[in-house]
Amino acid sequence: MTHGVRVRADARLCRDCQACALACSLLHEGECHLGLAGLRVAKDMARYEFQIRICQHCRSPECVPVCPTEAIRMDERGVVLIHDDECSRCGACASSCPYQAIFHHEAADRYLKCDLCAGREQGALCVEVCPVGALTQSPAPAGVEV
Repeated sequence: MTHGVRVRADARLCRDCQACALACSLLHEGECHLGLAGLRVAKDMARYEFQIRICQHCRSPECVPVCPTEAIRMDERGVVLIHDDECSRCGACASSCPYQAIFHHEAADRYLKCDLCAGREQGALCVEVCPVGALTQSPAPAGVEV
């Protein structure tokens, strides 16, 4: 199994424009809706600080073994994916994620996370649209258990 690229976030550069989340939801869901994105920008407005929550596609993901239906699993590229049609909506994956990067969309009753824009030849769209370079796509470091 090869572990290719990851999206890295530098929250110090983030300005909360939400271009990343809107592009993600538009690409995957066909509409611009922050709640349908596979990443989130958490805000501390008192200190004007942001935390970008995006799946790190860990080599040993804590979310995978806790899924009772095996709906979340790693593909041959090392990308952790949720297979929505197999998901029981129990939330165990979201609760186990140390990066808080699996999100429940209540209205759609679905769990969402970054899939590195699987199938998109140019890579992750969020990286492409970030106007300040807060998101970058880079090779996964060898030997690092992210």
